[in-house]
Amino acid sequence: MAVTQAVKYQIPIVITDEINGVNVTKEIDQGTLFSLTYSDNCEDLSKMIDLFKEIDKVVKHFVILNKLCKVVISEKLNEIQMYNVQFFVQDQEVGGFIAMTVNPEINHKSCLIEGYIKMKRVTICSNNTSKDNKIHQTLFSSSYVPFNLKKCNFSVGMATLYPYSMKKTKANLESFDPLLIEDINGSDVELIKIIASYFNATLNLHYVYRNEENPYFDSDYLKFVINGSLDACAGGLYKIYGNIVSYSGIYSTQAIVWVYSVERSTRSWQTLVGKTHGLYVFLIFYILHSIVWWIVCKFDDEAVSMKDTLLYSWGALVGATSVPDARTVKQRVLNILYLIMGLYLSSYVSCQIYSYLTIDEPPSHYDTVEQLNASDKTAYLVPVSKYFVKDVKYETMANMSRDCVNFKDCEHKLIENKGSTVLIDGHLPALQARTAVNDEARVLRVTDEILTIYHEMILRKDSPFVKSYVKVTQRLYESGICRKLYDEAIGILLVDKAKIANKNILSNSYSCTVGCKITLLQLAGIFYIWIFGCILSCIIFVIEILINREKLYN
Repeated sequence: MAVTQAVKYQIPIVITDEINGVNVTKEIDQGTLFSLTYSDNCEDLSKMIDLFKEIDKVVKHFVILNKLCKVVISEKLNEIQMYNVQFFVQDQEVGGFIAMTVNPEINHKSCLIEGYIKMKRVTICSNNTSKDNKIHQTLFSSSYVPFNLKKCNFSVGMATLYPYSMKKTKANLESFDPLLIEDINGSDVELIKIIASYFNATLNLHYVYRNEENPYFDSDYLKFVINGSLDACAGGLYKIYGNIVSYSGIYSTQAIVWVYSVERSTRSWQTLVGKTHGLYVFLIFYILHSIVWWIVCKFDDEAVSMKDTLLYSWGALVGATSVPDARTVKQRVLNILYLIMGLYLSSYVSCQIYSYLTIDEPPSHYDTVEQLNASDKTAYLVPVSKYFVKDVKYETMANMSRDCVNFKDCEHKLIENKGSTVLIDGHLPALQARTAVNDEARVLRVTDEILTIYHEMILRKDSPFVKSYVKVTQRLYESGICRKLYDEAIGILLVDKAKIANKNILSNSYSCTVGCKITLLQLAGIFYIWIFGCILSCIIFVIEILINREKLYN
């Protein structure tokens, strides 16, 4: 009957004559799995229940009993309630089947988990077919009832990792020390509050130690989960402990990326000279014009001096003097073309000065690890955890990196030395907002990701509310609440400020908002040069007076 229903609804099945759930389930990694077994006596039922614990896949168990076996079911009640098991016993009086489901329930007085048997009559079956579709609804429906803790304690261990859980002072804390809810904050803390409220539980938080820079070495806190002292653990944890514990499923992802320091070029006269690098073209035309003018004058038998030609040509080019008087048509043509070139030079220099004083160009930025590696940015990494990933591109930069103590020290050296480092992307918005200058970011990231981290909470494996916990966590994740809590833990204003600062530094925009004008302060260098020239002229004038007076007396 069940096989027929499975084929009808395209549910993958494996049929075996031997009760060996380990071999059967390890061969299948996908699909909806169920096991259908038949027991003639209660002794076989007891052995069958013992085999359920060896199955590491999510399996729906259907057990058809020839007898009710109330004694065995009562003895194994605490074990049965951990699995998705449904029993069927033939009703001798009516001729149909009675479905029995074991459901866990907590005693609100003792706060101990107990189980009760729920019985429901299902449709009569004959010749492997059912008279209606109710049998399918009974067997394959995914009814979900949240577990009610009835205000009993829900103990959760909290590790610290920004922005999932953060505590200002934790130097004197040891694993399993109690925490006050108001003393710790972060997205996981808010998530645990929601889940505790959903379970109608009293939330108790405990501190668990876990190294933030290299979290894979610390697992001492797992003993509190395994022995039942803690029901769950959170705080940016990972699925790295095998099947000795259960997991909530992925509720948050983080990327580990290369970040580097950037800044716009500061305004200086060296920068202005660099922007006007095309001036050498005008100098070439100035020399050519002077030579041609001297040749033309010689050809016309006019007295001309190369020194005077160079001096007057330069004055005409920069607008300080007029061009020499033209006496022939050839000279007039040369003067006209030279004046046009002088006007073009004036426009070119004016545009460059205007651009230099009003437009901020974006700095050099890198999209790939290869581009960052080819730059002059020095990498700063924590020595004990720098080789956390095996990748040629990453290891090339890690080999040439310099040392820093922790994330904070790496961030400090990143800014101070205009280098690069590796950060979790959750740290980047706060760093960009904190170090921004004139609403422009001083830290950017490359597009390539070194690694993507998938965060999962840890649960006690034999906990009766694991399924409910996973269900509510995934629903919170799919609804976007987990991401919303993550952004709020960083700070919505910080995230928004980081986005604006990141956009500003990469845009080629005007630094002013309404009409860009060149102020006297911005052109102060020109006046300083003019004043210096006047002082120099006065000094020369005084020297000439003294020399002429000495000659007069002699």
